[in-house]
Amino acid sequence: MCGRYTLTPTRKQLEMGFSELKALPEDRIFAERFNVAPTQEVVAITRPPDSPSPTAELLRWGLIPHWAKSFDDGVKMINARSETISEKPSYRQLIATAAGRCLVLADGFYEWESVGGGTKQPWRFTVDGGAVFALAGLCTTWQPEEGPPVRSCVVATTEPNQLVEPIHNRMPAILADRDQMDGWLDPTVDARSAAALLKPLDSSRMQKEKAARAVGKPGNEGPALLHPEQDGLF
Repeated sequence: MCGRYTLTPTRKQLEMGFSELKALPEDRIFAERFNVAPTQEVVAITRPPDSPSPTAELLRWGLIPHWAKSFDDGVKMINARSETISEKPSYRQLIATAAGRCLVLADGFYEWESVGGGTKQPWRFTVDGGAVFALAGLCTTWQPEEGPPVRSCVVATTEPNQLVEPIHNRMPAILADRDQMDGWLDPTVDARSAAALLKPLDSSRMQKEKAARAVGKPGNEGPALLHPEQDGLF
């Protein structure tokens, strides 16, 4: 699964590669994050049905289906298996259209390795030496009985590559190249073609490093989480 990730560049750095982010309000904090967790706001590139081009928005991580009766229905829907994403009732209509697909921006993700004695060691995986990439996601709108609509998302997962497999049996579906990102948001791409993009990234393009165990607590934040020797700071 993918239950934690990072987006450590500054907003200005991110905007250089993804100009869509300039549309977001200046007071919204989405960059320089070292421990992004489910239920939090995440920055994503989307393709609304009424938009001629992709745009950026902040989504709640944990998909709340449009038919959900409660906000809590989205707490557990943080990952969608690529093998069945086109079949599950909660996802099949979303992957069928560009409006239901999104790019969740990240520059690393965490997975935990069991090292014995009930202890787990977190590892941070990066791509191309720390480049920003996209986690393939699905997004939707939920309208509660009272209050404004809620936009939320789920991250697709796939089988692990050779680098991730010793640590975990799943990994996020990573879109590392711009043509893949464009294809995921292309209105002419159907569900089958979109699902074909959800495969393990070549392990030769990835790196891993140990992270501080403190990353296991969602409330912990900051660059010290990238360094295991800094655990004493939390």
